[in-house]
Amino acid sequence: MPDFKLPFAVDDALAIAREANALALSMHGTARVEVKGDSTLVTEADRAVEKLLRSRLGDLAPGWSFLGEETGLTGDPNAPSWVIDPIDGTTNFARGIPIWCISIGAVYEGEPVFGILCVPELNETYWAVQGQGAWKVKDGATKRLHVVDSLPLAQEDPIAGNTTVERIIDFGEVPNRLRNFGSLAYHLVLLAQGSIVANLAHYHKLYDVAAGLCLCFEAGCKARYMTGDAWEAKVSTDSETTPMLCAPPETLEYLLVNLHLKAIPEVSIEEIVTRGIEPEND
Repeated sequence: MPDFKLPFAVDDALAIAREANALALSMHGTARVEVKGDSTLVTEADRAVEKLLRSRLGDLAPGWSFLGEETGLTGDPNAPSWVIDPIDGTTNFARGIPIWCISIGAVYEGEPVFGILCVPELNETYWAVQGQGAWKVKDGATKRLHVVDSLPLAQEDPIAGNTTVERIIDFGEVPNRLRNFGSLAYHLVLLAQGSIVANLAHYHKLYDVAAGLCLCFEAGCKARYMTGDAWEAKVSTDSETTPMLCAPPETLEYLLVNLHLKAIPEVSIEEIVTRGIEPEND
């Protein structure tokens, strides 16, 4: 697909992100916390931020569909779609851990075309547009992000993964330090700025990764499933049960060869891919 042309100015989207950032920070520490039906947490702030973004982004790009963690999908899934996680890392947010993100992504025809990630407590904002690069804004300074391959990997090279990754992936042939910061969006931020060498995601949903993958792709990374198939943005609330790997190109190929799915008793590799291993969500 040729590079997607946004029907709005990036600065206008960044202004909306700053509104969401301010709202989330204003509710931090006071927002009521509930347990959802899937045993994950949701706060008043999650719902308030998503409501704000649904309204403001809808005005910014009329005719786009909207997929949000708390309110699901509305609109035509074949149209360009906003894909929103109002607070990625809700457990961190609720527990006073400063690593959580506001993730504002957009996808079209299977590809991430736009992304903004705010890390409010670190005063950092990241954004990317397909074909226009990946950028970090902190303390008024803007920096373009580029990744490089880090082969051969060393024991102190960090690879990030969410909760179930270590249960199903055998890292025995790959030197690394496995890290989980409790937010897939933040893992992708770390990858795009070169702080980690790769990210693995399992049982994730599109709103966890859409904005972050746009950032990583524009910084020079690629993403594939552990089966070797290319990753595709599917506008759905379903979990992706096949582990997905994102890394700079040569590192990606190395890891696809040297990481292996564990043989879990009484559960075949096909079942892991088609049914999934139910996680403790981050």
